[in-house]
Amino acid sequence: MKIAVLALAFLWQVAAPDGPSVAPNPEYPVHVQILSTKAQNGRRGAHGFGRANIVGPPAKGIDFTYDCAQPILNNGEREFYQARWKKQDMKLEILAQRIGSDHVDKCDLEVAMKDVPYALPKH
Repeated sequence: MKIAVLALAFLWQVAAPDGPSVAPNPEYPVHVQILSTKAQNGRRGAHGFGRANIVGPPAKGIDFTYDCAQPILNNGEREFYQARWKKQDMKLEILAQRIGSDHVDKCDLEVAMKDVPYALPKH
């Protein structure tokens, strides 16, 4: 019985991550490429941090933290999250789409700007 309760609790906390929204939205003109992210799920969603690039011009690197409904995924080399500035150079709102769904979530990233973009990971 204890194992079943623990397994249920684990499944309740594990959430499928959100990836980039696939439908173009002109209200979100900033493109963000998530290079690395880590998150923990809790009762109130996912809390995470990571590194990303704002695709230019000019390209810039950012470090970020977030509290969202679901964890967010790293991007592939040719993918990006659509975003818009909520507070210039401090807070971005990205569009994230649940895997296997048409549902789009909005997620705020608190950012620290870097002068240059981060190097892309080698595949």
